[in-house]
Amino acid sequence: MYQYRASVAVSRHQRQGCRGLDMARFKPIYIRRSDGRLEMIGKGKHRERNEPTPEQLDTTADKHGVSDFYREVGPEDAKSMDWRRKLGGMLARELGVDERGSDHSYVLVAFPEHYRLFEHVKKTVRDGKTEVKAKTHAGGGNDRQDAYLYGHPAGRRKRFRSPADFFPHLLWLATDESGDVDNCGCKICSPEDLEAAIPGAKAKVDRPSKQASDSIRSIPAVSRQSSAQSMKSEPATIATRPTSTTLPPTPTALPKPRNADQQLDRRYYNFMYRAGELVWFKRGQAWGLGTVLRRWLQNQGHPNQYHYLVQPLSYPGHNTSASIKSSDAEFRPWLAWSVPKFTHDGLNHLPSPAHYNSADWQGIAQKRYGHGELEVDASILAAKAVDATYTPFQAIKSSEPEPGTTEASYNGIYLGAEQVWVGDPVRLQVGSGTDIMIIHTIIERARGTPAASSSSLTLIGDIYRLTSVTHRPGDNNPHVYSSTSGQNDNPYLLPRLIEDLRDRNNHSIAARGTASYWKLTTAKAKVGLNDVKGRWYEASLLLPILQQGQYEALSRKGDVQEATLWMNARGDCQNSNKPADQPTRPVVNTRKATRQEAFGRAIPSGAEIKFGVQPPLPDNVDPALQAAGAGNDDIMQIDPRFDTADDDGRAQGTDPAASGLDEFMNLDAADMPGFGQDYASQASQGGYF
Repeated sequence: MYQYRASVAVSRHQRQGCRGLDMARFKPIYIRRSDGRLEMIGKGKHRERNEPTPEQLDTTADKHGVSDFYREVGPEDAKSMDWRRKLGGMLARELGVDERGSDHSYVLVAFPEHYRLFEHVKKTVRDGKTEVKAKTHAGGGNDRQDAYLYGHPAGRRKRFRSPADFFPHLLWLATDESGDVDNCGCKICSPEDLEAAIPGAKAKVDRPSKQASDSIRSIPAVSRQSSAQSMKSEPATIATRPTSTTLPPTPTALPKPRNADQQLDRRYYNFMYRAGELVWFKRGQAWGLGTVLRRWLQNQGHPNQYHYLVQPLSYPGHNTSASIKSSDAEFRPWLAWSVPKFTHDGLNHLPSPAHYNSADWQGIAQKRYGHGELEVDASILAAKAVDATYTPFQAIKSSEPEPGTTEASYNGIYLGAEQVWVGDPVRLQVGSGTDIMIIHTIIERARGTPAASSSSLTLIGDIYRLTSVTHRPGDNNPHVYSSTSGQNDNPYLLPRLIEDLRDRNNHSIAARGTASYWKLTTAKAKVGLNDVKGRWYEASLLLPILQQGQYEALSRKGDVQEATLWMNARGDCQNSNKPADQPTRPVVNTRKATRQEAFGRAIPSGAEIKFGVQPPLPDNVDPALQAAGAGNDDIMQIDPRFDTADDDGRAQGTDPAASGLDEFMNLDAADMPGFGQDYASQASQGGYF
């Protein structure tokens, strides 16, 4: 584990604010650096508290019995715990300090110094009783009950509305050695000057005073020297955010699609999954791991009916039947859930991690590693092996810049579980946590053959950061996409990105008077494979599946965040179920010549991964495939909390302390709220701990 952990982890007795937490389940994190301020110099050089105004803190009810006030949330309050647990989990996962095998999750012991959480409460009391409104929302029995984090040096008007809202600023506090506020990617600190950056933008960000900035810079920062960064073969050459004295970067036009699949995958509201991808899929009442062999479009009474042929993963020689799925609700991306423990418990405690290609299959079958399901554990081993592979495909051109060295460019790449085209957006490990890169070039440089171990692969593209601005209905800002504004065609952004923002902005403009846009921060950046979390998904399409029962309420509030906040990153699974005394395992990049080779003997030798969307010929589809998976005893019995399609997500008969950060990343759990849940919804019910 790298230096950051020594700077943030404390003993369970050192800090206040964690009482009431089950310390066997949560490891504390403490942020040593803060830019928070309790007081500000307001207009007229008068000091004012960096908190709600005295009028807002007044709890007196009016003549109608209505109380509308703010109250400070104590450290042991359920809402404070909820915020800090979400922030601790995001920070641990982002910086790689989580030990998945130690059965622990992480919690922020306290907010950074001088940051305080306040709750806006509005309620009506008549005859000594609080009236319960005939509607459901975050306020429970109150008219409203929202939480806001105060303390930013820009003043009380610049408050954070949610853990996800505050996380980029927290990440900057924890990692930026320079203490330069210009490096922070939160919506308050960035962009620096909206009027200059976006013509027509109405928001003006209050910057901290010079004195406050000097104070911020004087505080020593925590060094971010993650093991993941040190293991990268090609460190990212991403420039910091441009200052006011530099010219803004020039965007790069999207390359034209080279085939029908690539063009189809650029569209919004289309196939969510692609041929050759590793996915979770529904097998009866359980979930399994498999690969999409092919997909097709067929009109059978329903326009544009999507179909997938999915091949389950299994152990060598065990050829299971493929099955047909016709709904994205029957799938989850591989990175949407953390991998469960092996059902054969002995596999969870091996001194060296088991690998699919070298596993003791005979010993597992003979129960030498405990009692479990062979096919389930085989699929987990296969999925971890695939996660560590990459395969560039559809070569565009090749050159020999020097004798013995070959440079080849490709139109696409299988990176871990997912398929990515040139022109696709990918989620990045570096930056604000939600930064994306539009890929323009995939280059592989190799000595000898392209598959040589000395080969290295680089992705080149433009990096964008999601930025929020004030926007009211009727405003005409060409950079903001909504139902009433924004150009329909953009030569730099895919329709998927545009239409997803249009859908989300329609709600946020109506509910909160704000909108988001993708701001270019770096053009023609170069990143290595380990800098990529995975491909980007539309929040407006994926989160309704991952957040069943919550998405509609969040959408009405205009509070739909990026889907990446609910997902893992490529390589995370390599350290899941790792014994606590073992060092963190590096992210492995194993080149495979073909996608079939990446899956190896986990799929039948005759299984073929096909591009295109043409329906298969009738004699190529066995009608029995429709029912494949039903009644199969060797299926993955995933913890019910993984499943939101058919139940309420509550686990039965499981040890709540046994899943650690994996359980935290299980966002379908009804009893373990994820980042996207309503942060106030259960505060009046005694909280989650």
